[in-house]
Amino acid sequence: MVNILTSFPTPTFLLMPSVGIDISDTSVKFLELHDGQFGKTIGRYGTKEIPEGVVVDGGIKNEEKLVLILTEIKKQHHLHFIRASLPEEKAFLFTMFAPHSASLREVHNLVEFRLEENVPLPPRDTVFDYDVVPSGEQRRGKEAEISVVVFARKTIEEYTNVFQAAGLVPLSLELEAQAIARSLIKKGDLGTYLIVDFGKLRTGLAIVSRGLLAFTSTLDVVGDTITDIIVKHFSVTKEEAERIKNESDFIKNKEDEALVGKLMETISSLKNEIERHHQYWNTKKDAKGGPVPPIEKIVLCGGSSNLVGLRELLSGSLNIPVEQGNVWSNTFSFNDVIPEIDRATSLGYATAVGLALRSET
Repeated sequence: MVNILTSFPTPTFLLMPSVGIDISDTSVKFLELHDGQFGKTIGRYGTKEIPEGVVVDGGIKNEEKLVLILTEIKKQHHLHFIRASLPEEKAFLFTMFAPHSASLREVHNLVEFRLEENVPLPPRDTVFDYDVVPSGEQRRGKEAEISVVVFARKTIEEYTNVFQAAGLVPLSLELEAQAIARSLIKKGDLGTYLIVDFGKLRTGLAIVSRGLLAFTSTLDVVGDTITDIIVKHFSVTKEEAERIKNESDFIKNKEDEALVGKLMETISSLKNEIERHHQYWNTKKDAKGGPVPPIEKIVLCGGSSNLVGLRELLSGSLNIPVEQGNVWSNTFSFNDVIPEIDRATSLGYATAVGLALRSET
């Protein structure tokens, strides 16, 4: 296969530092990376809240308001080129196989041919991208495995229109889970991992296998539920509740049974959903009917994954290693750099970091 980056060098402006922008239903997070002495260094970054109803389940409901928010961020932080994420709720994901000898055009045509059987939209109304299993991975006969991500053209246009109206230039758009995996999974690691993004209004599950995004799902289990329980119980602000949540081990605290009981309802719901998806993956077949690599560990990210004791509870009940992710896995080593963003806060920036790293791939 011809290396397109060799035959057609990337334009210089595409190699310029760009800011990763992660838009969720509740906030806009952005982060920039620069080349440094010990890998990458953190440039501009920040978070701005989004009022309720502006973005709902990944769909832009109030374009004018979102444009105002992005314009304010652009002016305040002097942003221009960006790499942005697209919501998992709006994506379709499937895997397929293609001959290793196929050209880029032939692979493109094969993907187009498979759209109708995997996506409930007319092909003309879709936009897709795909990744191929790294060549160093074990091959199945003469075919390569391909992960395909598809969005409705309308979704792409909604986001690009908002960015352009705010004076931002999107260099790339990609599925949120792809960016998260890029920040959390060490480059070149071909293992199989379940990533749990425990956010405020939803929890995203993504399975990465052999360097490819293989599965995504969105759950209604939310971190804000835990925060709200603590707010009501202690009569504190949300900010104070977040601090308490990240410092107090409620899971092991038996003194306040009422509080522990309410918290465990949400945590148990999350655990049950993770277990269900874990079992689903380990019993499924690939596009050729063969077994898939089993999940080796679970990686947690998202602001609500900081709940003390959550990792131990999940690991014990699921009988599989569970760890808090390191969003700087492909950015720098803690032996050389102490990041200005603390560990707990950084877990909410996993998507933005992965987007900022996109220029490296």
